[in-house]
Amino acid sequence: MDLAAISYFTAAVAFGVLAALALGPWRKRPGSLWVAAGAALSVAWAGHMGMLSLDVGATPLAGGAFEVLRNAGWFALLLALLGGRSDQPFRLFGALGLITLALLMFLLVALLLLVLPAFAILGPWPAVAVLTMAVLGLVLVEQVYRNTPPQQRWEIKFLTLGLGSVFAFDLFLFADLVLFQAMEGPAWQSRGLVNAIVVPLIAVSLARRPVQREAPTVSRQLLFHTAALTGAGLYLLAVGAAGYYLRHVGGDLGGLLQVTFLFGAVVLLAVIITSGALRARLRVFLSKHFFRYSFDYRQEWLRFTGTLSAEGDELPFRQRAILAIGELVESPGGLLWVRERDGGYRLDGVLNLGEPDYAPEPPESNLAQFLERTGWVIDLDEYRRDPGFYRELELPDWLLDNPRHWAVVPLLKGDTLQGFTVLARPRAPRKIEWEERDLLKTAGRQLAVYVALVQTDEALLEARQFEAFHRLAAFLVHDLKNVSAQLSLVCSNAERHAGNPDFVRDAFRTVANARERLERTQLQLRQVQPGPSAPKRSVDLAPLLEEVVRASADLRPEPVLEAQDKVAVMADHDALRNVLMHLVRNAQEATDDHGRITLRLYTEGPWAMVLVEDNGEGMDQNFLKHRLFRPFQTTKGNAGMGIGLYEARDRIVAMGGRIDVSSVTGEGTRFILRLPLRGSGLVDEQTLKAEEA
Repeated sequence: MDLAAISYFTAAVAFGVLAALALGPWRKRPGSLWVAAGAALSVAWAGHMGMLSLDVGATPLAGGAFEVLRNAGWFALLLALLGGRSDQPFRLFGALGLITLALLMFLLVALLLLVLPAFAILGPWPAVAVLTMAVLGLVLVEQVYRNTPPQQRWEIKFLTLGLGSVFAFDLFLFADLVLFQAMEGPAWQSRGLVNAIVVPLIAVSLARRPVQREAPTVSRQLLFHTAALTGAGLYLLAVGAAGYYLRHVGGDLGGLLQVTFLFGAVVLLAVIITSGALRARLRVFLSKHFFRYSFDYRQEWLRFTGTLSAEGDELPFRQRAILAIGELVESPGGLLWVRERDGGYRLDGVLNLGEPDYAPEPPESNLAQFLERTGWVIDLDEYRRDPGFYRELELPDWLLDNPRHWAVVPLLKGDTLQGFTVLARPRAPRKIEWEERDLLKTAGRQLAVYVALVQTDEALLEARQFEAFHRLAAFLVHDLKNVSAQLSLVCSNAERHAGNPDFVRDAFRTVANARERLERTQLQLRQVQPGPSAPKRSVDLAPLLEEVVRASADLRPEPVLEAQDKVAVMADHDALRNVLMHLVRNAQEATDDHGRITLRLYTEGPWAMVLVEDNGEGMDQNFLKHRLFRPFQTTKGNAGMGIGLYEARDRIVAMGGRIDVSSVTGEGTRFILRLPLRGSGLVDEQTLKAEEA
C-alpha cells in the first residue's frame, strides 16, 4: 500500500478515537463538543487525503475544500477558548469569529475559482491559501496560550503544543511549495502521521479540563501586538502576491517593477509601524470594540506612578508630571500650572507646546474658582461647541485661542486647588467619556500630592540656605560680643592704670588679639560658612595651653596648667585656641575668685587629652543632656548667646576629635577634649602629606 495512504489513514483512525472520547466519556468536559467537531472534520480530511493518495474517488479540488474545513474546526475550538468565559466581552469572540469566517470563505472561493482556466495565471494559490491558514492558526494558538493565566496554562498546554505543531508543520511544508514550486515526498507522506502524533496531546489536554473553569483574560498589550502583527503579516502576504503578479505580467520590466514595488511597500510598512498617531488610533479602536472598559487600570496606574517617580530621568519633574498624566489619554504634551504662595497660579512646566508666556491666573479668576469648586475635567472642544454646558464658567482667551489645547485637569489636594494641567490634543481623535474623566480626576489628585511634595522640598532647601546665613550671623555676633568684652575691659581700667607700663602692654596685646579675631571673622564671611576652613597643621599642645593660660590671666581665678611635653596633633591652631579660650572663660565666669580651674594635658592611647576642670556652679543634668550643645541655649541669662559651645563642638569634630562633659550642680564641671595624635593612624594621610610638603 502507498506510504502516504497509510499515514493519512492512521491519522483518520487516531482522530476517530479522539472524537469518540470527546462525545463519550469526556462529553461533560468544557470544550468537548468543539474538540469532537475538529476531530470529526480531521477524520474526513485524513480519509479523503488517503483516498487521494490511492487515486480512488478523490479530487484535488475536494482536497482543498477539506483542508479549509479541517482548519476551520480547529479554529473554532481556539476561538471557543477565547470566548467561553461568562464575563468575557462578546464583541471579542464575535469579531475574531467574523474575521476568521471571512478569511476561510475567501480561501474556499479562491480554491473553487481554480477550476476556471482564466485563473491559471494565479499559479500557487492553493499552497498560498493553506499557508495563510497555517499563519492564522499559529496566531490563534499564541493568543490562547498568552492570554491564559499562568496558573491555568497546564490545562491547555498540550492542546496548544499539539495544534501549534500541526500548523507549524503545514507552514514549513507549504512555504517550501510556494517558494520552490516543489514538495518533498517524505514530508508529504509523513503529514498524516504528524497529525496522528498530536492526537494524544489533545486528548491529555481535554482530560485535564475541569467541569468549572475560568476562561483566559485578554491582555490589552497582547491584543494590540497580535493585531499589529496579524495586520503586518496580511500586508506582507498581499505585497508578496502583488509582487508575484507584477513579475509575471510585467514582461521585461517585471523584475524591475517587482523590486521597486517591494521596496516601496517595506518603506511604507516602516512608516506605519513607527507612526505614533496610527498606534494611538489602533489602541483606541481595540479599546472601543474589544473591551468593556477603555483602560487597563492596573497597567495605566503602574505606568503613571513609574513616570512620576523615575530617578535619573532627563526630563525635569514638571515635564515628567505632564507626560505622566498625558500618557493616560495619548496626549503628547501640555501645560502645568501650580499654586504660588500668594494664592495665584503660575505656568511652571511646558511639554511639546512651544514656549508660551501666559500671565499668572489670579486665585479669584473664574477658571480657578470653577476648578476648585467642582473638580471637573473641562473638555475644551465641548466648551467651544456649547459653553452653557459648564454653566457660569468663562475661560480665558489664551486657553481657547490655541486649537491644540484639549482638556483642563484640576490638581486637587483635599479641597484645595494645588494647580491644573492643560493637555494637548491626543494623537488619535478621542472623546472625553466618563471613563476618561474619572481616570484624569483621580490621576490629578495623585499628581497634586507630588507637586505639593516638590514645592515643600524646594521651600525646605530655601529655608536651609537661610538657616546657613542665620547661623553665620549668630557666629558673627558671638565673636563680636567677645571682642567687645575685651575692649570694654581695657576701657574700664584705662583711667586707673594708664600710667602702668604693664597695663599698657596688656592693653596693646588685647587690641591686637581683637584685631586678629575680627580678621578671622571677615575670612569666614568671605567663605560664607560658619566653620573653620584653615588647613590642619601640626600643633604642639603644651605651648598652646601656656598661651591660653597667659591670655586668661586678666580674670580670676587664674587657670593652673599641668602639661605633658611633646604632645602634637593635626589641627587648626587658631580655631583650637579659640575653643580652649572659650572653655576657660566659661569656667572663670562660673567660678568665684577663690575657686580652682585646672588645665591638664596627657595622652591616652591614640588620643591627646585636654582637661578643663573647675569647681564652680556646675550644670543640672537636664541642661547637660538636652540643651548644652544646642545653639541659643545658655545658663548666663542675657549675658550669653548660647552659641559658643555649639561652635566649639563643631570645630573639634571638624578636627577629628570630640568633647566629653560631666557636671554636678554646686560642685563644678569637667570638659575633656579628645584629639587624634599626630602619627596615631587616626589622622588623614593626605593631611600628613600636605603638612610635610
